[in-house]
Amino acid sequence: MEDNIIIAVDAMGGDHAPDEIVRGALKAAVDNIASILLVGDEEKIKPLCRGGYPENMEILHTDEYVTMDENPSQALKKKKRASMLLAADAVREGKASGMVCAGNTGALLESALLHIGRIKGVRRPALGTLWPTRNQPTLMLDAGANAECKPEYLVQFAHMGAIYAEKVMERPNPRVALINIGHEEGKGNALTNEAYMMLKDAGLNFTGNIEPRDFLGGAADVAVCDGFTGNMVLKTAEATASYFFKLVKEVLMSSLFNKAAGVILKPSFTKLKGRLDHSEYGGATFLGINGVCIKSHGSAEARTIYNAVKLARQCARNDVVGIISHSFSTPVAIHR
Repeated sequence: MEDNIIIAVDAMGGDHAPDEIVRGALKAAVDNIASILLVGDEEKIKPLCRGGYPENMEILHTDEYVTMDENPSQALKKKKRASMLLAADAVREGKASGMVCAGNTGALLESALLHIGRIKGVRRPALGTLWPTRNQPTLMLDAGANAECKPEYLVQFAHMGAIYAEKVMERPNPRVALINIGHEEGKGNALTNEAYMMLKDAGLNFTGNIEPRDFLGGAADVAVCDGFTGNMVLKTAEATASYFFKLVKEVLMSSLFNKAAGVILKPSFTKLKGRLDHSEYGGATFLGINGVCIKSHGSAEARTIYNAVKLARQCARNDVVGIISHSFSTPVAIHR
């Protein structure tokens, strides 16, 4: 490998931990995507590494971890050596260039804030998630870290999202839009109205309001909203896609003729399903944290973790955290 990027992976977080997490991390190490620090119960991890593990993988043992249904604050107070806490410590101490976790979202955010810290000047970190749109993915933030927001938070989200879009998504001068119930200026509530006026003067390529249908059509590179709205949009879209494919399957299985048609169309449906598959993106990025922190889906399987390690490596190599930190060190509109 041309650089020594180490990614700490919480082996115990997620619905399919540690099996799928270890499989994905192991493949990332074997393919030299990055060096891997697997954090978790060594007795459970080692049997999954059949034939041993490569030189660029290390296990940091702990038998404590946060389950998906635990109260984040209570769990972290009781479990001082929880796997996600130790992974966050590795990032803070410079032993890892970033971390990946498919575990409890609230606990991960709290771990990152307490053990890695927030970038100076950032009011609230945001969860940025990539969405499959018509032509190329769009970054949406906040996807659920902040249910209650002030207008200045949305402006900061926009700045962080624009940096991410340039450095990770390779979009020069990315188009930034505000998710709203209509295109026209003055639409929405007090939050979106004030945020709109601030974004106009924020020094970004702000294209105005965007409705969800146009967002899915790829009309922006970065779409900004409060965490409540973002999480509702995210979960509704996931549920709609899942329901759509169930309906298609029911129709295709309803008669012999439809079954024959389904055989012919199967490659096309497989391709379509792949475009909508969240595992292709690896996970969402906590922007505003003073270190690379990737949150994978709770149902993450091996391929998801593999892609999450790739995403963490890309963020680390392109110094996304450092660039955001430098940007927020200057007195511009993001501090209003």
